[in-house]
Amino acid sequence: MITKLYKIFYAGVVSCGIAAALTACSDTWDEHYESLGDSSGMHEGSLWQAIKSNPDLSNFASVIEGCDFAKTLDGSQVFSVFAPTNDHFSQAEAQALIASYRQQVQDSVVEENNTVLKEFIQNHVALYNYSVCSTSNDSILLMNGKYELLKYDKLGSVNIGLRNQLYTNGVLYTVDEPISYLSNVFEYISKDSDLDSLYSFLYNKRFYYREFMPEFSVPGSIVNGKTQYLDSVFKQRNDLFSTLGLLSTEDSSYIMVAPVNEVWRQLIEEYEPYFSYPVNVNKRDSLVYTNSRLAIVDGTTFSRSFNTDASLQDSAMSVHCAKAYNNRRLMWGAPFEYYQYAKPLTAPYGALAQDEIVKCSNGQLHKAKQWNIDKQMSFLRYIVVEAEDRSSIKDIQKYENERGDSLPLASTAIRYVTSENRFYGKCWENSFVEFQPQKASQNYYVNFILDNVLSNVGYDIYLVTMPALANDSNATKQQRLPVTFDATLFWPGGPAKGEALPPANGAKVYETVPDVVNYIKLAEDYKFTVCTYDIDDDDMQVLLRIQTKPTNSQVRNEVYTRSMYIDCILAVPHGSLELVDALPEDAGINKLHWGTPGVLMYPHGRYDDRPYKWWYMQR
Repeated sequence: MITKLYKIFYAGVVSCGIAAALTACSDTWDEHYESLGDSSGMHEGSLWQAIKSNPDLSNFASVIEGCDFAKTLDGSQVFSVFAPTNDHFSQAEAQALIASYRQQVQDSVVEENNTVLKEFIQNHVALYNYSVCSTSNDSILLMNGKYELLKYDKLGSVNIGLRNQLYTNGVLYTVDEPISYLSNVFEYISKDSDLDSLYSFLYNKRFYYREFMPEFSVPGSIVNGKTQYLDSVFKQRNDLFSTLGLLSTEDSSYIMVAPVNEVWRQLIEEYEPYFSYPVNVNKRDSLVYTNSRLAIVDGTTFSRSFNTDASLQDSAMSVHCAKAYNNRRLMWGAPFEYYQYAKPLTAPYGALAQDEIVKCSNGQLHKAKQWNIDKQMSFLRYIVVEAEDRSSIKDIQKYENERGDSLPLASTAIRYVTSENRFYGKCWENSFVEFQPQKASQNYYVNFILDNVLSNVGYDIYLVTMPALANDSNATKQQRLPVTFDATLFWPGGPAKGEALPPANGAKVYETVPDVVNYIKLAEDYKFTVCTYDIDDDDMQVLLRIQTKPTNSQVRNEVYTRSMYIDCILAVPHGSLELVDALPEDAGINKLHWGTPGVLMYPHGRYDDRPYKWWYMQR
């Protein structure tokens, strides 16, 4: 039986092609057949009756009957059938298909996943009438969703024998051999034993499932308040397609880099420790499993709609990569081109430089026996905590006033660096937060949230502060004073008092330098024992506490101030940010030079044994 899903999905698509095909050849069926020299008009009987009565199609007929498809071709729905003759389709091949079909039925494989129905029978049947004439050159949609080019004498690469045989429910063709089934990218992964590990993840029931579609189903009676359906329609869904692309869609074209089993196992062994969640996190095991594997597959698929042959000579932009710069900045907090890879075809370790390439019906699959997707170009990203972002500050130390109200010890004000200020372009997003003490004689702390940290990854942690001059070019000497502070990390399961981050130079406290942008390194190659990636609960995030430390005497004598001008906090993969006095002349391609001296960042892996993407910002 043909389900409504076929009717709904194909009717609108096919009808346009039919109208074009008929118009191109003839205005009416009678005129069309007369023009082809076929004056017999419509034959008696159905498509199934025609196939069954033709001795040259006996092997094909046995498959149709043995796989319970005869009643479909004997009904009122209209089809075009391309039947292979016995010359190149043997009885043994037919019996093998029937046995496979019945085994899958016995194993409770749903109809839409039965490979014999999908890859053989439906690969030789198209919904609606298709006719050909000498000028035909049309892409038709087969019943399984595959496209084939129909010409007067060929369907794809297969020769047509009899053509335009019109019966009561469609058109019959004969072809001199079975039509080869070409898997799409998603289907191919399920068939290649070298990709079993990737298959197990992509086809996992938590992501890949059948979804009931009540709007397309036929409702019946209502029992105990619930509608009973006479004909239920389902759609196969995969939640991973939202980031990987529609890998099972035939009218799209993709390139996918797929790790073979050995590479997959190596990556899992490396990546799982990065996702060690606190023991009290809900669905901890599921998060570890899912996110460590998403870290592998995110950024491995490339839509050909915006990766042309010409553009791939320069870079490859994966489906997971936001195309708009503003979206990237919102997602990742910096103008970093994550999930986009330079020189993918020609670089020594180019993202698309694989030897074994499989042709699929909707693109290519590159089997990766060596992994060329750099983690610093995908999931191991800079963590940029903008102080002016409301979600960045967990809280500010409180005090009680005379009425018993709990109030913050410091006020906050967002300051913007204007274009005429000499510090314009030297501040992340050209904005920062000014913290002013509310009690002149008391220090205070601010707790910042470092979200989405990975575990067992070496981070260099920086506090970036701005000078008072960045807000006011006429700032007074007192406003421009330095501030001393200390830093403490708190994280789920860590010590209640946190872990102090002492200055590396042996000093007791950190100290800002007046009138410059300060990149103050608070920790080097610091490894968190827990992961907070993809956790929404602020109470489960890592906190960085910055606490002012000037004494009252130092404030009175105008040695230090308790005011802070904080731009952002950076947690970057170890060694990926370097303070420099000038931009090296060989800093690579696509550099942004924003002045000297400055901060040199290269979060994008290496090209030709050196960072291939540099980002530069003046201190």
